[in-house]
Formats: sequence, structure tokens, C-alpha cells
Amino acid sequence: MIYSTSVMSMVKLIEMEESLKASLQVYVQEMQSKLDMIKLFQESLKRETLTSLHDKEEYMANPLNAFPLLRRLNQDWPKWLRYLKLAIATKKIKEMEVQLQSAPSDDDLSVALKGMTRIEKFYNQHAADLTKGLLMGKQFNSHLTAPDCFALGEFYYNTTQYSRCTHWYRMALRLHSLPQGMLYEKVLGLKRKKIYKKYGKALLKESVASDKAKATPAEQTEWNSLAKEVVKEANYDNVKQLIDEYLSADEKIFQEEAAKQRRKPSKLERGCRGEWPKKSPPELTCRYNADTSDFLKIAPLKMEFLSMQPLVVQYHDVLYESEFKSLRDVAIYNATMTDGWTYVDFDKKGKPKPQDRVVKMMTFQGTVAPFTLSINRRIADMSGLNMRENMGLYLTNYGLGGHFGKHVDYVELAKRPPDFFSDLGGDRIATALLYATDVPLGGTTVFTKLKLYIEPKKGNALIWFNLNNAGDPDPLTEHSVCPVVMGSRWTISKWIHERQQVFKKPCLA
Repeated sequence: MIYSTSVMSMVKLIEMEESLKASLQVYVQEMQSKLDMIKLFQESLKRETLTSLHDKEEYMANPLNAFPLLRRLNQDWPKWLRYLKLAIATKKIKEMEVQLQSAPSDDDLSVALKGMTRIEKFYNQHAADLTKGLLMGKQFNSHLTAPDCFALGEFYYNTTQYSRCTHWYRMALRLHSLPQGMLYEKVLGLKRKKIYKKYGKALLKESVASDKAKATPAEQTEWNSLAKEVVKEANYDNVKQLIDEYLSADEKIFQEEAAKQRRKPSKLERGCRGEWPKKSPPELTCRYNADTSDFLKIAPLKMEFLSMQPLVVQYHDVLYESEFKSLRDVAIYNATMTDGWTYVDFDKKGKPKPQDRVVKMMTFQGTVAPFTLSINRRIADMSGLNMRENMGLYLTNYGLGGHFGKHVDYVELAKRPPDFFSDLGGDRIATALLYATDVPLGGTTVFTKLKLYIEPKKGNALIWFNLNNAGDPDPLTEHSVCPVVMGSRWTISKWIHERQQVFKKPCLA
């Protein structure tokens, strides 16, 4: 199971560690009891210091000293040795071993590392700030440890992103100097010397990578040879001295230098950071919609126009908490959510090629449950389209740094096999996206070509048309979900297919 693709799935990790902590507490108590016993024995062995041969001979000449010593060495010490070797709280240790069989896998950690680096890149965050719990200018009572920083440095290093890995190695060294560094050395095997060597190697490779002129094969071989020299034991003292000089500098200097070297943010990254200029709103931005269904004549909905071409509208306060909780409870208690992927392309057969696992999702196809029926009716009211042959709803929960890359919801059936989507009733004429939770930081929906961004607000819904009035795909509907930084982003989405809408879709203008 992959935990990091969903905040709700990661909640289970709290329960896992709490259980492990409880077992550890029992282990500590039994170990303390054993330590108390050993200290008591140690106390009973105390005697005055005997330095000279005369003192020792005089001591052993006393039968009340000689006999107890002889007997202890014959009878007591072998038993104490057995007691020292005796395993402590073996039952609890076995319980912990069983629990850790469900711990996050290497794949899970890889997904989490990608999520963390996505947050760092998209929002231009600095390693030093993240380490101290500073997220997008807001301080949280959280922090990263030296092993956390080293893992991030290793991820960047192994993906040849040397300009980013050096900052994390540096932070790992700074944090390793704290008292906990002894734990990292003795228990986790994270030697300070190892970080020094990796940091030195990374600094060298960073300097090569920052050279705008592409290195020749001969130069590349030379640099690789130098990188190997850095980690040789004979060179360690020189490397350490150089790095210690680096560590003595103010961290702001490194941040300023990194800012100079960073590439310009992409259009998507600028949108996620809220840097797009605000667009002039349509002449009429908000009104009560009482037109798209008969029901709305007696209970109109609050509608906000975000774009007229293509049509993108936002409805306010259209999802009830009870409806969302009903869907979520089914997903959680039945353990039926599966990993969702972000896609970047289609293969020759028209099937999407997955890139990254980013969310957990569940499909609700039933038409019986009251909450699915009510949500579908409301989507029909908002869109003015027919839902009868397509009642599917998709409940989605985003994970650590979860996002969805740039994509369009239409699939251009003319470029696909003849039977592609035939069972679903044609291309996706419209999309409905309902926000079930607020998201304090990140998680914005952005339309990259429209330069339009919408922050998730609990109870709101977006409706947009992917096909124009002539039924042709509209590339302006390209959109993305920015990485979630803080919060649990729950959404309910629906794709509405065109063949069901023969008598409903807008006519040609």
C-alpha cells in the first residue's frame, strides 16, 4: 500500500507510530528495571581502591573478603552474564516487527520525496526555511531532522539535480551537530563523515553543472575522477576543513546565491504562486442562476462567471457536509480507495501513460445511494446537462505535495481508436469539480492558458465546458492542480459526456 498519495491514508501512520511508541515505552520500562538491577549489583561490588601489591595481598588475607570474591566469580558472574545477554521485552519486540511489516515501502518514500521536492520547486521554498518549519512565509510547530535532510539531498543527487542537493546536505550537517547526532551515528548509521563526503562530492558536481558550456567527454571523465578523489579517506581532512568554512557562513548568503542561479519560474509555477496579474472580470461577474433547470426557479444558486470563452463558472455553497462525509466514510471504512496518477501523454492505443502517483481516489457508480443522487441532481442543475446515463462520481484525496499536471479533459476522439470511450458516450463536453474541504496552502486549480486560478473553498464547485458549441475541443481549457502544501484536499469530480446531451448542449451561436 502507498500511504503518501493521500492525507487520509497517512493518518494511519500516526496510529502505527503511536502503537510502536507504546511498545517502546514497555521496552524502556523493562530495560530501566533491568538497569536498576545491574546498578544494584554494581553498588554491591564497591570496595576501596587497591593500588599496591601489598594492599591487594592484605585484602585477600581476610577470609571475609577472599571467600565472597571467589564464590562470586564461580557462581554469580556467570549468572550475571546470562542476565546481561537476556533479551528484554521479546514479546513487544515481536509485536513491533509485525507492525513494521505494514510500514511505508521504498516506493512510498520515493513518492513522498517527489512530493516534498515539488513543494520546494513550485513555491520557491528554501531548504533552511523548510527545516525550521517555515512554509510559504508561515511558521509551523514542525521541523525536519538531519536524516530527513540527508534523504532529500540523496534524492536530488541521485537524479543529478546537484544545485539543489547541496543545500540539503548542508542542512543535514548543521542539524547533525545537535545532541541527537549521536543517535544518528550509533543507531541509524548516518555518520557525519558520510555527509561531509557526499556534500564535498555534490559541491564539485554542482560547479560542473553550473558551467553553461557543455563539458566534453574528456572533461566529464576528468570531473568524475576528481569527484572520486574527494571521497578518498586520504583527502577527508582537507574536504572537511573546506566544508567547515562553508558551514561558518550565514545561511542567507547561500540562499541569495541560489536565487541568482535559479531558472525563471514556468507559467504554471507563477500561477501556483499567485503571481499572475488579476484579469478584468466580465461585466456581470455574479448572479443567482435560476435558468438551467426548473428546480432552480424556486431555489436559485449563487453563480460567479470566471471566464466567458471558454465558459468557466464557480458556484458557491452547493455541496453539503453530510454528502461529502457519506462518500468519505464509504471510501475509508471499506478501504476501497486506489492510487490515482498524473498523466503526461497517451500511447499509440490511446491509453494514458502514467507519470506519478499523486492521489487516492474512488469511483461511485451507483444510482441508489441518496447522497450520489443528490450530488448528480445538483450538477445537472448547475450545468443544465443530462446526468441520467452517467451517474459516476470520483472522490479524490491528495497526498504529500499531491498535484495534477497540465492536462485537458477532452480526449480528441478523432485521434483515438474508433471504440475509444464508446461505452461512455463520446468525448467529455463538460467537467464538474466540487471542493469538499478548504486547503490552507497550495492545491489551487489553475487554467494555464487563461491565466486563471481558483483557490479551493469548501462547498464551492467549478463547471467548465471542454468542447465549444460546435463540439470541437477547446485547448484553452488546459488546467492543473498546484501541489498541496498544507491541508487535506478532498474533491468530487465528474466528466459529462457529449452524446447524452443531444437536446441539452448549447446550440451554435
